[in-house]
Amino acid sequence: MKHPRLAFAAIVAAGALTAFTVASLWNSGPSYGAKSAAQWLKVYRTASLAEREDARDAFKSLGDQAVPYLFSVLTRPDRLSLARLYEKTDETERRAARELLGAIRPSAKVLMPRLKPWLSSSEDPRYLLAIDLLGTVGDGRSEAVPFLVQALGSTNRRYRIFATQSLEYFGAEARAAVPALIGALADPATRIRVIKALGNIGPEAKDAAPALERLLDSTDPRETLAVAAAFHKIRPEGNGLRLLIEAAGDPRSRMAAISELGELGPAAMPAVDALLEALKSDAGRNRVGGLQAITIADALRKVSPTNRTAISTLLDRLEETEAPERQNQAAGSMGMTAYGYLAASGKSDRLNIASRLVWLDPAEPHGLEVLVETLHSDPDPGTRAFAAYVLRQAGPGAREAIPALKAALNDKDKAVRRSAASALEKIELPGAK
Repeated sequence: MKHPRLAFAAIVAAGALTAFTVASLWNSGPSYGAKSAAQWLKVYRTASLAEREDARDAFKSLGDQAVPYLFSVLTRPDRLSLARLYEKTDETERRAARELLGAIRPSAKVLMPRLKPWLSSSEDPRYLLAIDLLGTVGDGRSEAVPFLVQALGSTNRRYRIFATQSLEYFGAEARAAVPALIGALADPATRIRVIKALGNIGPEAKDAAPALERLLDSTDPRETLAVAAAFHKIRPEGNGLRLLIEAAGDPRSRMAAISELGELGPAAMPAVDALLEALKSDAGRNRVGGLQAITIADALRKVSPTNRTAISTLLDRLEETEAPERQNQAAGSMGMTAYGYLAASGKSDRLNIASRLVWLDPAEPHGLEVLVETLHSDPDPGTRAFAAYVLRQAGPGAREAIPALKAALNDKDKAVRRSAASALEKIELPGAK
């Protein structure tokens, strides 16, 4: 052979390509529908809100089956393999994998064997990641509690913060952590999350009541309101809810109190009248530039999912907003309240109010009219895609919007087309995942 070096290089290149192809196939994970886990992850990272919901639903359906793939994404940069030469896992991928594990809530049976080697020593470079991932455990999460209690007693501030953040999601299954959580109330770095974790444990955290009561005199109003909410969860017969209702009537503490009431959900049902009054009197804007009325309406939906009393007030607000052609036409972005997305451009008030109207009542005609109008004529593709996302969330009750969504399948923007297709699937096939 005249060129043995070239031949050898060709063989190596072919072998590398084959190994890369095999590794890529292996690393694509299980499939759901017509897409692999890797493809769904890309959708979750890069697509519209509606498609991200589709991806989240796909991973939830995969459940424990998706865990090995998501772990491979989280750890890929540390693996020594040929494929690593061709693959790059950036921070957005890792963040997405972590979020999806939180959505899946994998069983302890599947998750703990992967985390225990990292938890064996706080010197392990993945110890902090393991403490964070313990917060995603679903069935059997009590198995994770001893590891979180140990981290809660660490001298490392970050370990303590991540431990309390994980315990916050455990509810009553974190009952064994109550003594450690009571002790952690003295730590300013973790106090708010400790308060919330104790509240989420519920009546079985009754031993924490004296320590929590002392914090009601805190100079930090956030702590005071968090304690009031925790008290209501631990001792519903106490005065925690009354304190929150009173705070909701004070303009200085209104929105923080309403946030806590929303997190209480149906347990805050006696606060509905106070929330409705706040909705009627509000004229301010929240931190992402949207009407505070939207945040209040979202809290009402959490507290009383079937309550339609807020609709008349939202209709009044809809009439107060300017027609879209007279509003600022700057392209919009998406913001996030405690309970859901909202459009955050200068022209968004009308669209955000319409979104809450159809989330309260999917067939509400005024809200549907605004959303259909947006799909037809808004110049910003991001806003059109958001309108489709809202209709996706409304589900089968929004059937009147089907013609507009079918028309949007021919939109010049790919994200709008895909968002419309996602919404149609949810409206026409309500059982679709």
